[in-house]
Order: sequence, then structure tokens, then C-alpha cells
Amino acid sequence: KPVVGTIPEEKSFTADNRLLPFDGGTSRSSESAHLFGIGEAMRELRTNLQYMDVDNPPRIIVVTSPLPGDGKSTISSNLAVTLASSGQPVVLIDGDLRRPMVDTVFGLPKGAGISDVLAGRATIAEVAQRFGNGQLLVVTAGKVPPNPSEVLGSARMRELLKSIAREAIVIIDAPPLIPVTDAAVLAHSADGAIIVGTVGKTTFEVLGKAIGNLERAGARALGLVLNKVPRRGSGAAYYGYQYHGDYYRSDEQELPSGTVRGDSLAPTRPRMPRRASKTRVGS
Repeated sequence: KPVVGTIPEEKSFTADNRLLPFDGGTSRSSESAHLFGIGEAMRELRTNLQYMDVDNPPRIIVVTSPLPGDGKSTISSNLAVTLASSGQPVVLIDGDLRRPMVDTVFGLPKGAGISDVLAGRATIAEVAQRFGNGQLLVVTAGKVPPNPSEVLGSARMRELLKSIAREAIVIIDAPPLIPVTDAAVLAHSADGAIIVGTVGKTTFEVLGKAIGNLERAGARALGLVLNKVPRRGSGAAYYGYQYHGDYYRSDEQELPSGTVRGDSLAPTRPRMPRRASKTRVGS
């Protein structure tokens, strides 16, 4: 699967402050200069998604990860902000009904959300909260149901997503793929899923299992986003990032909690071109 985005590590992001300003991080002022790299990376991700299929770009996009802690909520939220800052109508839905984070990222009060809409207790217009320039609507998780997978995979959810996608791009922050089935179920109703992996942490074995869970659900992986790519000083813009290994390496044995095996995603310096007579395809 292709890498559709590389997001640099940003140490100033905290649990309570991890959202780009609504200019998409384009300002070079001293107050926001440290976010410029993040903003550029998010705009590149936006462009890559838009040109993935020029005639029919994805309108319903699930953002997930293999395991917790990879930054999927931060990336889904900032992708929504970046899309909306370009003038596109966007609806961001917190589809992680087990550990919702979108309300925290945006500093929104906890209240009715998508679960309440699906249960018939509210309408989408009643729970959607307008943000920024007015192009972004944020729908929080709402009351946590006892059966998240069934709720998210319901016909009502599929119909709701199709209805919203006629007017706006839908970004869904979903749970991790390996612990629960929710993200795969959601991705089946979407145009596909972006998988967020952390450089130096996410292994190819774990990534392969995550993609396998998507495929078994009949869902499409749109690509991989490398998160927390180390900054390398002023030359960071000249570094290429690649990943090695087999996404589809099979292993029936479950990994014990906290175990890491196999090669992990890692940035590498770009190679200098060789003489024409010795250059190989792909080098």
C-alpha cells in the first residue's frame, strides 16, 4: 500500500493542544512557525487523497491505526481542518465510541453525538458543531453504547454516511484495527481507510494484521500515513522516507501485549543517484 503522507514529529503538541490553527498552519509568524511543517504535511496528505482517483476521489474516509497511541485522532482532526480551510465542506465524525477523543482535540463539551443520532435520540443537525470558518462540522461520539460494532455497522449508519457525503467530505476517526472490529466495519461503509503508523514503533507484522482485518471486512486501504517522523534540522525537507518489509507477512500467532517483533517503519536518507550504467529500477 502506498505512503500517502508523512507527518513530522511535533513535540509542542500536548493532550490539550494538538490542533492546527484554522489557516491550516500556513502562517510563518513566530507564534505558529513550529506548526508550519505539520501544516505542509497535512496539505500534502490532502492533495494526495484528492488525486488518488481524479474522476472519483474518496468522499468518506476512515482514519485508523493498528494499535492505540499512533496519533490517529490528531491526524483525522487536522486533516478535517486542512480540508475545510481550503473551502471544502467537511464533516468530522468521532467513530471511536469506546475511547472518543475528538471532543478533547477540539475542546468541545461532551454531549449528544453520532451514537445518539443512530439511536434516534437526535438528528445530525442537532449534534453537529460548527468550527473555524464554518466549513467544518464536528460530530462527537455521544453516549457510549454497549455494542459499538453493531451500531457503527448498521444500515442506518451506512445511509447517514451516504447522505452526508452528497454535500461534504466525511472524515471518520475510528478505533484501532487490531483490538476491535469497529474500524473495519466502518471502512466497509466508506470509500476506504487511511492507516496511521508510528515511525520506530509500528512493526510490519502488526501493520500486516491491520490490513488483513480490513481486507476480511471487504474494506479498502487507501494508504499509509507515517506519523512522528523525526525532524532532522534545516535539511529535513530533503529527506525521503521509505518503509521496508512485507505488509502481508502472515503469522497466526497473536503478539503478547507490549511485544514488538520484526522491522518497524523508519525514515531513511535518500540515496544519491548512481551512474546511468549501474542504476537499477527502484533504486
